[in-house]
Amino acid sequence: MGKINLFYIARRNLKRKWFRSLALILAVTIASGALFASVLMMESVGRGAEISTSMLGADVMVVPVGYEAQARASLLAGEPNKFYMSRSVEDEVKKVPGVAQTSVQVFAETAAFPCCGFTKSFLIGFDPETDFTVMKWVGESLDRPFGKDDAILGFSLAALPGFKTYVHGHELTVWGKLRQSGIKYFDNSLFVPIETLYNIAEESKKRDEVAPLEIERGQISVVLVKAEEGVSPDVLEVRIEGRVPGVIAIPMPRVLHTVRAQMATLFGSLTILVAVLWVANTLMVGAIFTTIVSERRKELGILRAIGANRRHVFRLILAEAAFLTALGGLLGIAAGGALFYAYKGIVTSSFSALKIPYIWPTAAHVAAISIFTLISALAMGIIGALYPAYTSAKLDPYNAIRTGE
Repeated sequence: MGKINLFYIARRNLKRKWFRSLALILAVTIASGALFASVLMMESVGRGAEISTSMLGADVMVVPVGYEAQARASLLAGEPNKFYMSRSVEDEVKKVPGVAQTSVQVFAETAAFPCCGFTKSFLIGFDPETDFTVMKWVGESLDRPFGKDDAILGFSLAALPGFKTYVHGHELTVWGKLRQSGIKYFDNSLFVPIETLYNIAEESKKRDEVAPLEIERGQISVVLVKAEEGVSPDVLEVRIEGRVPGVIAIPMPRVLHTVRAQMATLFGSLTILVAVLWVANTLMVGAIFTTIVSERRKELGILRAIGANRRHVFRLILAEAAFLTALGGLLGIAAGGALFYAYKGIVTSSFSALKIPYIWPTAAHVAAISIFTLISALAMGIIGALYPAYTSAKLDPYNAIRTGE
């Protein structure tokens, strides 16, 4: 009983009962496609949250009381928001035990950047002297130090280093561009020195031809905090809120936890549906191959009579089930991937509207999810066919031939 015989029998059964085989393949295709798409979405959202918080580089983000939701929306979905507090808050935060390093950022109103083809982008002021977020992600830049009238663009903004542009009437030189992250907070933003942003705001109020930028010198939006080694973000949260009035401290691990909770809610029903499809298809495989074994008793009896042992017959049934479900799994991966890529823009926009970060998985992640889906499809066939294969292996050759006539 060589390998050729295993595939021969599988192909023979496909041709002999083609409608039944196609129905099984279609059912497995639907289940595999749903599994592939759901895991792909969950992986994309999970990576988006992890990358956005890791790129920020902070353990805790301090914002004014009442603006926690806006801060999360800015971080996770790149949604431009404006909320302000005094920069003196940073000095108070620095005094809190367990704080190792701080840096500030100030969020400006949505601005139109004629250089970049974006009518809605985030304008963010940062402190280059204390920054541990923006500069380390610069992918390409001019061969000179970063200056006061320079800007750093997110990857998606279409201008190269050296380009001149105007923001609220103030001329800026594109000094560098950030590496691609897939996070709108970084990819769609324009970063300038915080003092430059104050200057732009003051100048804009004196110009009739540009919209005024309503920011006062000394205002900031967030304080980014790095904790000392051994101090947890949760402990730092309690200390900061207890010592600095009027602020909310947001631990970055909690942001990830929130996103995962949103994922659980969002994908809960889909996960249940996929699980139901998987169980239903496994039962269908069992029912179909029970029928197949019954119909082919004579054939199986002859195989036993000419020398095939029980192990050979058992493997034949499992091989045929694996062949059919693997084919369905491959078709499901292809169909699910094609649909997902075709509607990639809609999917990304939908998650952005829900304030949930979304990053398309790398080729390695897609390959791993594809392998997982294929293994799940194979498991569906093998588990479903276990009992029919067991009963077929126990058939007595003589009785099987007699009863199959």
